[in-house]
Amino acid sequence: MNLPVVHDKQLLRRELRRRRMAVSRVERGRAALAVLRHASRLLGRGKRIGGYLAAGSELDLEPLMSAALFRGASLFLPRIPHRGRRLWFSRIGAADRWFSHPRYGITEYDGMLARAENLDLLFVPLLGIDDEGFRMGQGGGFYDATLAYRRRRAGGPLLVGVAYECQRVAQVPRESWDVRLDALLTEAGLYRLTAQGWQRWYGS
Repeated sequence: MNLPVVHDKQLLRRELRRRRMAVSRVERGRAALAVLRHASRLLGRGKRIGGYLAAGSELDLEPLMSAALFRGASLFLPRIPHRGRRLWFSRIGAADRWFSHPRYGITEYDGMLARAENLDLLFVPLLGIDDEGFRMGQGGGFYDATLAYRRRRAGGPLLVGVAYECQRVAQVPRESWDVRLDALLTEAGLYRLTAQGWQRWYGS
């Protein structure tokens, strides 16, 4: 069930984190397998796919990313830049070149770098998503900066938000720099954004 409109960002983030953390371990495992089933048709050979390593209570994409690699896609994970907030995406290879970011402590991979606009498909983590395709992140601004090019021109990857159904809201507080996502992937299915809102694409 969607939350009603909440204009206080801090209050909404707190409630969405509470909802996401309330998802049980068993439900998390089922959701990780469900999103793989729903998004399976997107994982074609030769595609350049951006994913993420789940942090905290985020929905786990590892089964989906493993399937993408098995099918011959190229997989890219976020790399935080030394300056600014525009993310790079690092291609995963066979070598063990994982490291922990010195400031944020998140796991990253040292591979060939690409920008978001050079990918075919980008799975975007989020804290909340509304009925018009706008997302609410953790507040760091990294994805806002990374996707800012979409405000100036069309193109780039299919932007797919990844969330539990409990993270859907009627409307998130919006800023002038916010960018709409193209699709939404949850444990219930894959949706695409239309003029009428989210419409089921694949899934039960």
